[in-house]
Amino acid sequence: MIEKYTLKNGLTIVAEKIDYAQSVLMGIWVKAGSRHESAQLAGISHFLEHMNFKGTERRSARELAEVLENRGGQLNAYTTKEYTNFYCHVVKEDYALAMDVLSDLFLHSVYDEEELEKEKNVVLEEINLYEDSPEDLVIDKLNEVCWKNHALGRPILGYEEQVKAFSRDILLSYRKEMYTPKNTVFAVVGNFDIKAILAEAEHCFSSFGGQGKKEKEEIPVFHGGTCSLQKDIAQEHIAIAFSSCSIFDEHYYSAVLLNEYLGGGASSELFQKIREELALSYSVYSFLTPYEDSGMLTIYAGTAPNRGKEVEELCLNRCFDLKKRGIPTERLNHIKQQINGAMRLSVDSLGSRLNRLGRNELFFHRYIPIEEIVSGIDAVGNDDIAACADRIFRRECFAKAVLRGK
Repeated sequence: MIEKYTLKNGLTIVAEKIDYAQSVLMGIWVKAGSRHESAQLAGISHFLEHMNFKGTERRSARELAEVLENRGGQLNAYTTKEYTNFYCHVVKEDYALAMDVLSDLFLHSVYDEEELEKEKNVVLEEINLYEDSPEDLVIDKLNEVCWKNHALGRPILGYEEQVKAFSRDILLSYRKEMYTPKNTVFAVVGNFDIKAILAEAEHCFSSFGGQGKKEKEEIPVFHGGTCSLQKDIAQEHIAIAFSSCSIFDEHYYSAVLLNEYLGGGASSELFQKIREELALSYSVYSFLTPYEDSGMLTIYAGTAPNRGKEVEELCLNRCFDLKKRGIPTERLNHIKQQINGAMRLSVDSLGSRLNRLGRNELFFHRYIPIEEIVSGIDAVGNDDIAACADRIFRRECFAKAVLRGK
């Protein structure tokens, strides 16, 4: 059973009690991602996430790292283009300690100047790590082509110049603007007493306030185009993108099915043709990236030097053939069953439950049951697939990035 509450300060709490669980997972979702950053502040959401772990008014960075880990628990965070998530996983008896630690790092980090300068080096090394990962790099470059000067086109980690310029005052200003109760969701899943959780939340988040400064976001426009670069690597890496659906789009479920058929797994068209039949690639797949107001469908393949053009044409031909012929009814039904099964299996994962709970509330302001999603998937017919494919796979507007060896 899903329960929803609003604290006195406006913070939304969503909770799912699972009596058989031996643990409690909790997380904080805040709408502070790379798409909310100006060009001058590129990477600040991710950097702020890092700095929240570098010490609070009551705990040092080491204490934050040890306090739950020493009891078998986990404390972590990550940043996306549309939100930042802080989360922890503990045995059920430690729920109060977990909430105290999670709220402490979220609300009371001190952003020590010395730690800030040290963390810049850590993030710069993280950027370098991505630069040394051809698959990540080519997809980042593809995003730059697709979204041009929009914030969605910039990498989540930001750029060296901007990261080096971050100061404590800049962090505090951004935090004050973005970290507000109305912009945040607290979610909890596991074995707990809801009254105890709410009482603890009222105590831990009592100092959380602020209205922020919400400016109207610029709606991104998808652009076609090409980017080509070289590095000292052994393979050629190709990434292709088409404009796709937002999470609110009427064609969203159709796009999910299209992507699964095209490159979603080992039985997909791209995998079977390019890897299994022609042995041109070890890694070839497609994935959807839906945002609140836009989206993209991306194809990635790594292949031998000088085979990139052949693989690129094969990928595009598969897309345009899919637009022309659609998905065979029997195969469409199999994909629906596959997604249905995967959704049902995810119910056994507390982590999946927590993520679904937090993100649904953050974006849809309600819980979306698996049954509703499965029903939406099942309702997609051949006409829906044809309309969605016609919209996505446009010869006149797609983007690509190619990374070749020197």
